[in-house]
Formats: sequence, structure tokens, C-alpha cells
Amino acid sequence: MEWGIISTKNFAGKTTYDVPIKRWDPLSTVTIRTKDFGLRKEKIKFYGHYAYISPVRGQRPKGFTTIEEKRQFHDCSKKSALKHKDIFTSITEGRVIHDDWGKQLGDGFTIIITEDEKRKDNPFLEMPHPAQRIPNGCKALTLINRYPSMARIVDPEIEKVITDKLPLHLKLSRGINLVTISRDFYPSLCFNLIPEDVLAGIFLSMKAAILYCVEEAIERDYYDIPVTPFFNIGIKVGGSQPRIHGQVFIDLNMDGHGSRLEGHLEAFKEMGDNCHLCQTSHGDSDRVILKTEYWTFYTTGSPVRNYHIRFHPNEHLRRFSQLKVNQLSDLAKILRIIFQGLDDISIDKNRNILFNCCPFHYDANFHLFGDIIPHEIIGGAEMVDDMRVARKLPHIAAKEIRDSIQKYINY
Repeated sequence: MEWGIISTKNFAGKTTYDVPIKRWDPLSTVTIRTKDFGLRKEKIKFYGHYAYISPVRGQRPKGFTTIEEKRQFHDCSKKSALKHKDIFTSITEGRVIHDDWGKQLGDGFTIIITEDEKRKDNPFLEMPHPAQRIPNGCKALTLINRYPSMARIVDPEIEKVITDKLPLHLKLSRGINLVTISRDFYPSLCFNLIPEDVLAGIFLSMKAAILYCVEEAIERDYYDIPVTPFFNIGIKVGGSQPRIHGQVFIDLNMDGHGSRLEGHLEAFKEMGDNCHLCQTSHGDSDRVILKTEYWTFYTTGSPVRNYHIRFHPNEHLRRFSQLKVNQLSDLAKILRIIFQGLDDISIDKNRNILFNCCPFHYDANFHLFGDIIPHEIIGGAEMVDDMRVARKLPHIAAKEIRDSIQKYINY
């Protein structure tokens, strides 16, 4: 349901096939038995593989309508792309917008969680409203995703109807999906056109929105909350819209976490006080791409894709929401450098940026880290297990990227 709202009005004529569902895979799901990772006597929780199944996700509007439009956003030497109008323009301008062919782009309704870092609508607001024009001085704003994979607001009577009809192995998916956009249009495939302060503004708005949502969720008795910030840069990796934007999944199902996160949690637990990210030289520094006062970027020794880059704050922090202004500003600066360097050595422009965080209320040791994963086609063996057959030696990939970014570095 749009904006994560399930009400008597919009559920009329619908069935349980129309609501967002979360399902754990019985062949790869294990009961959590570690207190630090969410074990509670009053509630059974799991780790393993799960799926969000949300029909409304399929209703997302397409951001690219023609082949020529796609080509426009690959040519990052042209600033004509900055004049582009998309579905978010009706929100930032506070009025209905039409494209050059007269087609209406969006309806201007929204729920704004943060405007830059300023809190606006409550994360559990039950009705979207017409947008008002966003001031020119604003860098970024965070919205409730109109096409989420989770339900945010559910009418109690409708929830009982849905719960009674769902099989025992299925559950109504609960949570908050956020999308953070730049106030002005900047194409996500062209990091050279995105100002540092705008990219930093996106991070700051995202952080403020996460804290606001989690605080409000806790007030409503939610706990053990996995939060996943990420960017899908390009169509091939899930970016349906051309404007630079980040997303956050805030899972409020209180039923556990995925197997990948479990692996990270167990690894950091085994490290104890000897955090790998705090102590490693990343292959005697031959895999380090760039290290600043606040961040270290390097090619991981066990890549998920060729040119897989991992990064982490030099300070031992557990969550994205703990990052300070200077750390986020530096992150924006480095990402622009890294992405332009990758472009220059012809690495696929379609890339994911993932932030791996410790869930709220988990009393677990963890060091926040991120991944930059370029798009690649992978084979069957790599789908069978959590592995990758890579062709590029990580230290060679690091040298190529280091050489490529030298002209952009002015530290």
C-alpha cells in the first residue's frame, strides 16, 4: 500500500495478496540464541534468508522513459542534465509538474520526515499532504517512500483481518522505508556534477531522519531495530530514478536479522577488543586506496565483485546515525573522488553503496563499515553459496584506483 499505509479505505476490495509480506526461508533460517544479537525470552527471533514481498513496489514510476534519456545521464560532461524534471520535482517545487511532452510527473503529495536536518512530519503520520515549495537553501530532504516493502501504519481492524487470513509461515511486514533526495536535480550516474555540500546534505538529512524514526518507533514499543542505509546508483542495481537519492530500510518486525549481518556480528564478537578494522593494515597498505583523518577506503581481500571497495570510519562507531558532521562531509568528498576515479578506468557506473550497521538495542560489538559494489553479471556457483570468483587481484585494483584518483585529490 502506498506510503506504507493500510486503512479501511485503501484496503477495500483488496486481499492479503495486496499487502507487504515478510517470509523467512525455512531451509536457511535459525533461531537466535545469542543475547547480544537480539535473544529475548518473550519473543522467538531468527537469522537467515528472508524476503519482503510487496506488490506496491511494482507500481513505482519509471525514471527513464526513452533510450535518449538514458544516454543523457551517461554523458557527465554535459550540465544540461541538471535541468531535468522528474517525479520528485513536484515535491521540491510544491506544485504539479509536467515534462516536455505534457505528461504529469507525480501529484505533489508527500510525507517529509526531515528537511536538511530539521524534523518535519511525524514518521507515523497517517495521511500524505500536498507539498509546499522547498526553500532554495535546502540541500536535501528525506521522505516516506511512497512504494515501500513494509507497512508503516495499519488499521487495527484490518490488521486482524489480514493476520487471521495469512498462513502461519507468512507475516505482515512492518517497518519504515525512507528515500532521501537532493533538493535540486543531480543525476546519480554523474558524481562529478554533484556538489560536495549536496552529497553531505543527503547524508545529514538521512541521519536525522533515522534518529527521528527510531525515536518515534521506540515510543510505540518497537525494539531490536535493524536499520539499513543504502544507495542504488543506476538502473542495473535497482536505481529506478535518475536523481541522486539514498534509501533506508527500518525493519520493525522485531523478528531477527539476515544471515549476512549474523556473520558480521559473530565475526566482531570473536574479535572482542581486537577490532580488525581498528588494527589491520589491509594487506600492508597495498590495498589501501585513500586514508584521511576520518575514513579509510581499501579494496577488500575477498571481493563480492571486481573492484569491490570497502570503507570505514577510523573512529570505532557502530551505526551510521552516530557519524558526526565532519565525518559525513569528508565521506561526501571522498566518494566524489572515488566515483570519478572509477569512471575514468571504465568501471560500470551502476554501483551500490551499502552501510553495514549494528541494529538498535543490540548489545553487540561492531564497527560500522560500507561497501561500494560495481554491477557485474554473476554465475550459478556464486548464487549457490556466499562466494565470488573474481578475476582482478585486489591489490592491483587498488593501485589502478589510486592512480586514477590522484588528479582529484587536494587534501
